[in-house]
Amino acid sequence: MKKGKTKLTRNDAERLFEGLPGGQVRVSSRPENPFEAGVFDVVKRVDDQTKLWKDNLITLPMSIELPAGYESVSRMREAMARAWRVKWVREGKNEVVAEFPEGWTAVRPESGPIELRDPSGVVRALYGWAKDAELRILPRYLVESQAKSSSGLGSLLVRDRGNGQILERSSTWSAQTGTNHPDWTRLSAWLSLRYPQHHDPLRYWEDGEENIQN
Repeated sequence: MKKGKTKLTRNDAERLFEGLPGGQVRVSSRPENPFEAGVFDVVKRVDDQTKLWKDNLITLPMSIELPAGYESVSRMREAMARAWRVKWVREGKNEVVAEFPEGWTAVRPESGPIELRDPSGVVRALYGWAKDAELRILPRYLVESQAKSSSGLGSLLVRDRGNGQILERSSTWSAQTGTNHPDWTRLSAWLSLRYPQHHDPLRYWEDGEENIQN
């Protein structure tokens, strides 16, 4: 008796659903998932663009302090694009926005100019916030002064800014500094002999040399 009742109930239930679409056919115009396909992909792209804007774009002054051998700002920018893999995004009245490779940052210390640093943290350029500010690109090798606070005297040294190593030092301490120091001529000649293109701030850096050759 129970068996027949069960069979009848099943048959009745099957007749109730006769004529309805099969399980593979959608019976409603509403999507099964309220978040339609591709929504999360769009959000991810937006997040990626926001991150790119925050981390890779740096605003620089329109003007550039031109080193010897560069006759115009446009030529300097072309050289920067090759050496640093910089992409110039847009220009304003007094500034230009550039997209730098991953790891480059612009750091504003408590005092002094803004420092443009490469991925290793080395300061590659300096600039201020004023409308007439200029971007000053720093060379890898240069002659710099070193003061001795106890005596007020100073010496000169040639530093490799890529790794901080001192390559050569003056033999005398003097109250005169910079180009007036007695050893300025000797150290300048020493630097020019070993690194004849040291006045070009884009040369001798590992990234610049590799990118220029490629």
